[in-house]
Amino acid sequence: MNDILCAECSTRYVTIVKSAGQRTKKASSRSENRQQSPATLDQQTNPTQVTEALLAPSSAESEQSTDQRVQIRQTLEAQLAKKVASQKIGYVMLGFGSLALVLSVILASTILAFIGLGLTFWGVLVFFVRPQKYVRSDLMDATAQSSLKSIDEIMVGMGYRERGVYIRSGSGKAVVFIPTEPFSVIPASPANDQTFLENPKGLVVTPPGLALANLIEKKLGFDLMDCGVEKLVQTLPKVLVDDLEIVRDVEIEVKGDFIEFKLIDSIFTDFCKQIRDSSRRCGLGCPMCSALACILAVATGKPVLFEEDKETEDGHTTLSDYHLLNQSRL
Repeated sequence: MNDILCAECSTRYVTIVKSAGQRTKKASSRSENRQQSPATLDQQTNPTQVTEALLAPSSAESEQSTDQRVQIRQTLEAQLAKKVASQKIGYVMLGFGSLALVLSVILASTILAFIGLGLTFWGVLVFFVRPQKYVRSDLMDATAQSSLKSIDEIMVGMGYRERGVYIRSGSGKAVVFIPTEPFSVIPASPANDQTFLENPKGLVVTPPGLALANLIEKKLGFDLMDCGVEKLVQTLPKVLVDDLEIVRDVEIEVKGDFIEFKLIDSIFTDFCKQIRDSSRRCGLGCPMCSALACILAVATGKPVLFEEDKETEDGHTTLSDYHLLNQSRL
């Protein structure tokens, strides 16, 4: 203020100037050393040869890259062997079943006929029943945790420290509005291409659970737009438990404008705990908590505050609380 720096900024600039001076001294000392010891590089050496020598990988690096290629090749071969093994089993069962059926006709044997029918049925079933691709939960957590943590740190660094509110955008999808000031006005339905709002002033971001919410809506089989909380209570547990197998069981408790989800043995339990411990309280939440907030915002048309998520003592149940806002201001 008035061209006067505060103590924190002054200390910061002094540190920057000192570090710049140290780098300048180091650079000058390196240049002096090169001038004092010209014997380190042969004057008759071609600069192109020196560049190639510097860029050429060392023997240790080449050995390490070779080992990595061998490991990747072995992993791919193991996966291919597993896939081929199931196909071989199907062909073997189908072949023996067909042979048993032919022999049953020739020998007029009922036993061979039943054996042939059974083997043929299971052989054909192997080709039609294909398991879906499953991903280990720890791998899923490792790939998404750093991204969510970076998003949270960026928002805090830009000054957006207030709680985010889930609202329905103009296209009918949910977005998160993070205001710059407390008790801010909640925008009605911001456009999808708007990121920085001026009135009210805040940030509009895509929720981390929007893709999961779209998948849940697809499995529900109906449009979430203004469907209401009662319909969600009746249909949502079946999708989460039976269709997507995200949780072993789910209980939804509605108390006025407050909704609590009890997620039992959720695949996001460990991930949710890591996000809860590494980010600020009442941030965007894990993909599961964010997806539920998106669904509530679209289904009710009201702004939704993600209050908190906590874990029970047994570690098998995650409690996720949400607040439906009836006012136009936080």
